[in-house]
Amino acid sequence: MKKLLAVLMVLCMLLSLAACGAEKPVETKAPETQAPAVQEDPKVEEPKDPDPVTIRFWQAGGDTVDASTVMRTLLDVFEAKYPWITVEYQAIPWSNDPHVIFQTGIAGGDIADLLVVGSPLDFQLSNEGALLPLDDLLSPEVKADISAVLMNECTYTGSENEDMVGKIMSVPLYTGTRAIMFNKEIFDFFGVEYPLEQMTHAELLEMARKLTGDMNGTQIYGYGTRATTSEQYLNFAWNYGAVLVDPATWTAGTDSDAWRKGIEDYLKFYTEGLTPEGSVAMDGATLFNMFANGEIAMFCGAVDYAKELVNAGWTEDKLGIAALPGEDYATCYCGADILVVPNKGEDTQTEAVSLLLNYLMSADAQATYCKIVGFFPGVASAAADPYFSEDFVQAGFAATTAGAHYFGNYGVPGVGTILKANIQMLINGEITMDEYIENVTAEIQAAIDETYG
Repeated sequence: MKKLLAVLMVLCMLLSLAACGAEKPVETKAPETQAPAVQEDPKVEEPKDPDPVTIRFWQAGGDTVDASTVMRTLLDVFEAKYPWITVEYQAIPWSNDPHVIFQTGIAGGDIADLLVVGSPLDFQLSNEGALLPLDDLLSPEVKADISAVLMNECTYTGSENEDMVGKIMSVPLYTGTRAIMFNKEIFDFFGVEYPLEQMTHAELLEMARKLTGDMNGTQIYGYGTRATTSEQYLNFAWNYGAVLVDPATWTAGTDSDAWRKGIEDYLKFYTEGLTPEGSVAMDGATLFNMFANGEIAMFCGAVDYAKELVNAGWTEDKLGIAALPGEDYATCYCGADILVVPNKGEDTQTEAVSLLLNYLMSADAQATYCKIVGFFPGVASAAADPYFSEDFVQAGFAATTAGAHYFGNYGVPGVGTILKANIQMLINGEITMDEYIENVTAEIQAAIDETYG
């Protein structure tokens, strides 16, 4: 039952990476898109004289920094090693709601053999009996290479599916956090000092005010954020100690002074015009493009966006990385994209899926993917690569998580949709703050009661 949000999943890995970073990060050239050398995958028993088989592999996301191209290159290496297996790969951008597509496919009996999803969808699908346990599909070497923290979060602990209790429901393809990326050229133009130390909410707002204005005929917005995803504002409430779900009482934690204060602070970016017009409903790619085009001074996002900038020619002289603001706590949103195997009954291609699953969890495959796309590998052997502590982007994101405090949603499904709908109505002036608090509290409580009874 008590399934923490994936924000907890990366804590130990990221803190260890931050600890090994140099005092002055060294910029390294972004790796070229190339697959790892063919090597021995983690030991998995292969079938003898196998018949040709085709498996489908769908990835939620994969729409930044050539992610789908890198993945396809890795799959080409896999198919060369296992010529009897053909992998039909499809990446579905987040803007197309891949989770809805996957859940619809599962309900209709037309789903891929292997999926990449965002946590905690694995918990929800496991509750519904829609996933196969991975215990027998993963090699002992891969299991041992996943940290105890990550493995704990990938193990089902719910009460809705007794057959799944204590079993592995997912494994992390990669993990990542959120930070503030900032354009040093805009800071220099307005004469604003770089945010080298962690800021409070008030300090971030004041900095955004100073950075909002005209720059050689271009309207600059101080802080680029969007209300289409809760990752942009949850930390403002967490920083005051708010929680989505109170784990002691299994009640919604949004009816609190801490939650109200955090949302009130976040709301000022919109009411004061510090974020672009229309950003209340803007997707991440559109907002990022405005930042990349020099229209936004600071942008909250994940490391894959930063890697895309580096690949476009941005260097450490232009791109800065800072921690999200803090108050009573210093929090940030972390997450993981995870591999899961749908339960297709007799139609499950167990042997081929097992080989692909273990290949994607190998050190070389994970390091190759993360070096080009961004994020941090899901296995310790890949994360130990010096690149992840020496590259200025990777080291910068790792450093922003040091000492951070984390809260979770305990696997309650539908929370993201509830938060999105209500904060958009609040920002648009359709409901008051009191109505916002009342709505999210009642709807999250209903989701808790429906899920856990």
